[in-house]
Amino acid sequence: MKRSLLLFPFLLLCISAMAEDKPVANEAMGLLGLPRNSVRSGMAGAGSASVTAPAAFAALENPSVLPFATNKVEAALSYGRWSPSTAGSLSDNIGIAVAGKPFRALALSLAVVNQVHPVMDFGDGKGPFNPIDGIASLGAGVSFGRHFSLGASVIYVQQRLMADYKLSAFAFNAMAQYHSEHFDAAAGVINVGSKVKSENGTEYPLPSSGRLSGVYHSAFGHHGIEAALDADIYFSGKFGAALGLQYSYDNLIYARAGYRYAMQGAALPAHLALGLGVKWKGFRLDGSFLTANPTIGNSFLISIGYCY
Repeated sequence: MKRSLLLFPFLLLCISAMAEDKPVANEAMGLLGLPRNSVRSGMAGAGSASVTAPAAFAALENPSVLPFATNKVEAALSYGRWSPSTAGSLSDNIGIAVAGKPFRALALSLAVVNQVHPVMDFGDGKGPFNPIDGIASLGAGVSFGRHFSLGASVIYVQQRLMADYKLSAFAFNAMAQYHSEHFDAAAGVINVGSKVKSENGTEYPLPSSGRLSGVYHSAFGHHGIEAALDADIYFSGKFGAALGLQYSYDNLIYARAGYRYAMQGAALPAHLALGLGVKWKGFRLDGSFLTANPTIGNSFLISIGYCY
């Protein structure tokens, strides 16, 4: 296992080098690539294979983690402000999600996200309009014994850019997970779907990617640590990878940090992230702050949740 952990970063570097040589395409529905889980957001997007992070939004991230989630039922409500320093991509995001295990080997997740942009005046008789985006996803995960699981989810995404003009698409996620006492790994495809056709007939791909995720977690006394490394190899030729760390005390207080590297134009750009969390009697409050990027600087995501 230690040898596998050492080879994992080397594999990501090789994939990154190959991605640099591929032609890069513009993508539609970039909101599919944004973090919705405030714990992962606090680690710059790393940790999609984590079994200790809240699983409510797993349908949008990694449905195969659901059967190994720590809790039987989880619910979460999140609010985020994306790109507050960049008027062109500013948005307010509200998400609600729930996950549960109706059977021992089967788990489900339902997530809905609403993204609202400032009022824009399009002129030419169209006048002002408040662009609104939305995502709805349903996911399921099935475990096969104590160590392996498969998960899939279907996603509907819509962008209403003007009163009489909207774009929509269906996508799916398919992931596989390996789980052990201290190490989790997941691999699969994310946001795979048909191209989106614009008003002038031009077609753009979704931010589809092959995803690799590895997480190491351990506890000693009242202290816990978790290190996560995620990579997205986008079908458009882009590449992104995130390294995140989490420290917890007595499963009560959490501190997180992470950095994401990404090629220019990736749905989730390069940035530094910081996060804090508190968990008490099934309730939890988590927050993340994104910085060190002129486009998404000062973005944040806050969530409250309950689990048992």
